Amino acid sequence: MSKQGKLELIEKEEAGDKDYLSVPALELIEAFGEGNHIPGSGSASALSGLIGVELMKTVLKLSIGREGYEDKKKEFEFILKTIEEQFIDTYKNLFNSDIKIFHDVSYYRRLRDKAAEGSTEKEKYGQTAVDKLKEATDIPIEICETSLQLMKNAFFIFDNGYKATRGDSGVAISNLLSSAQGALFIVFLNLKTLKKSQWKEDKMKKAVSLALRFTQIQKEAYRRVISLYNESSDDNQLTLDFYKED
Repeated sequence: MSKQGKLELIEKEEAGDKDYLSVPALELIEAFGEGNHIPGSGSASALSGLIGVELMKTVLKLSIGREGYEDKKKEFEFILKTIEEQFIDTYKNLFNSDIKIFHDVSYYRRLRDKAAEGSTEKEKYGQTAVDKLKEATDIPIEICETSLQLMKNAFFIFDNGYKATRGDSGVAISNLLSSAQGALFIVFLNLKTLKKSQWKEDKMKKAVSLALRFTQIQKEAYRRVISLYNESSDDNQLTLDFYKED
């Protein structure tokens, strides 16, 4: 898309209303590489989480009723029901909300930049853009919280679900981690651009708390990578050391 085409997209007030989840998969993937402001990193983070929970569903469906996994049937069914009734829609809503809100940020920034210096319009549009950016920061915080919240279930599925599908449950774990970490990148970047305030301080504390949780959960995920390695190799065992240098 040309530079002019990108500017035209920003200047369309309704551009953020497009339902990107309803377009063909290849078109959606390519949309992330068009160089436009939407769909952007926040919606990509939500999409990672959505793929993660769909993979969790697959493993659960292959585990429920399978011989040798009867003792965990009730837990599997409960997790599956929770995912289908709550988390699928949560990620879809976050995906669409990020597109809409971040388009608003770009739209009002564009109006601000076009307004005359010192005009009331420039001040008004600038403040609206800041307010929208705050909304846009709340979305990746929720994405991160949602993905970290699901990790306990993702680990349970990996540890107790159909063992032949641990590739699927492992990728589900990886997608949730990617979703959470990607959201943290966005939050800290947004907060960097905002002026000092109580709101910013509160959000920073929240983000730091989530980052600390992420670090611990990441180690738990890596332990499961090690467990599979140890099942398939007689070589020296891997160790859990994120800081070891080559």
